[in-house]
Amino acid sequence: MLADSTFAGLLAHARSSRLACVTAPFVVAVGLVACGSSKQGDCTSFMTLINTGLEQLENGRQQQKNDPTKTVELRAMADQMDQTATKASQLALATPEVKALAERYQSMSKDIAKNAREVAEAYEKNDAARLTKAQAQLNESLKLEDPIIDELNKFCSQ
Repeated sequence: MLADSTFAGLLAHARSSRLACVTAPFVVAVGLVACGSSKQGDCTSFMTLINTGLEQLENGRQQQKNDPTKTVELRAMADQMDQTATKASQLALATPEVKALAERYQSMSKDIAKNAREVAEAYEKNDAARLTKAQAQLNESLKLEDPIIDELNKFCSQ
């Protein structure tokens, strides 16, 4: 069986990121209502994308919770992260700072998807060395999200 720490870490990470994102639109909305700037719209669009993707990840996890090997769950997570990356690339963002953060998020999402599939495949092939390496790469990819979310929240609350 795959180590639960990978999955527990992902979901704990997803929950904390979602909470951080949910607070920022309120601050932005209060602070920028009179401005009507593209910054506000870009922040809201990108945050909505992130929050929706995280909700879908968590919903998918609940649907796959009977998977004893967790490989089905990993592949579903990878598919969801690919969808999020695609949607991030389609955002029409005018604010350079938000656009740069969206590009980083898109890249991170693709890396998470790739690494999650690698973990599932290594597990299915009983390749312990490959599994250890893939889990480490997945964990490193997951660590990239918090700094992006932090920068987004900081930028959008100014």
